[in-house]
Amino acid sequence: MSEKRVVHVAVGVVRNEKGELLIAQRPDHLHQGGCWEFPGGKVESNESTEQALYRELKEELAIEVTQAEPLIVIPFEYSEYHVVLNVWQVMQFTGDPLGQEGQPIAWVSEAQLGEFTFPEANRAIITAIRLPSCYMITGKPVDEPELFLQKLESALVRGIKLVQLRAKGLDDEGFLLLAKRALSLCHQFGAKLLLNGEPSLLEALPEADGIQLSSRHSAAFDNRPIVLDKLLGVSCHTLEQLDHAVRIKADFALLSPVQATTTHPGDQPLGWQQFSSLVADVPIPVYALGGMDASMENKARQQGGQGIAAISALWNFTPLDS
Repeated sequence: MSEKRVVHVAVGVVRNEKGELLIAQRPDHLHQGGCWEFPGGKVESNESTEQALYRELKEELAIEVTQAEPLIVIPFEYSEYHVVLNVWQVMQFTGDPLGQEGQPIAWVSEAQLGEFTFPEANRAIITAIRLPSCYMITGKPVDEPELFLQKLESALVRGIKLVQLRAKGLDDEGFLLLAKRALSLCHQFGAKLLLNGEPSLLEALPEADGIQLSSRHSAAFDNRPIVLDKLLGVSCHTLEQLDHAVRIKADFALLSPVQATTTHPGDQPLGWQQFSSLVADVPIPVYALGGMDASMENKARQQGGQGIAAISALWNFTPLDS
């Protein structure tokens, strides 16, 4: 049997000044016709994905892209061929978008995306749009919960929008008491809080935004263990664990350790080259974890990641001397 044809596609996530996203409807006669999608098209043999993005958006929408940056690369299998979506965030453009082939277009908010039907391959794009580039993991709870919550609030004031409550050492009652207060604080600042532990935690605290599973816990599941409207993150260290995260329909993964860490000095770091190689075949957003600091956010994105996840660098934040 011959190998499937590989089709590379450049996709643009275009935002206007209001922060709304531009989507277009596929013609009925095309594959997955009637679905809405983010605009873009096939990469020609003589051009880069960035060049293809600029060309396609000019041809499809009559806009000139002036600034764009990579968001995510999504490999996806169809029965006929293998598609690789090279997704870019369009930061700036000129012109007024108009469907040049008669296709309907719409400006929608992130919250409205759920009202439209997208091809399955676009699910990870929507997740990547909604997820921030920094994912903070809390440090060990202190004897005085007020100090813990003060530290959390300090991080939220700095702009952290995604938090994992990792409170090893607390019993179930203590964890839930802390989680309730942390959740209230996160929602006050428009941030999301994921609970590190078993999916059953959502039964005790259904207002939480999701669950972060360890690689050990995730191995116990053959299907997605929580509802689709909650976030599911999976901590991974190998390609096999990443593949399993995809199989159970995780929304995103953590991959570690990318660099050496003081907390796990015996673990062999992956390095950026191996991180990039591993995430290239993973169709969900992946955060780089292990030895990260805020300065590595762009590096992680350049290597195909969603951004960075960190405990020390984000939880134990120390501002640089002026």
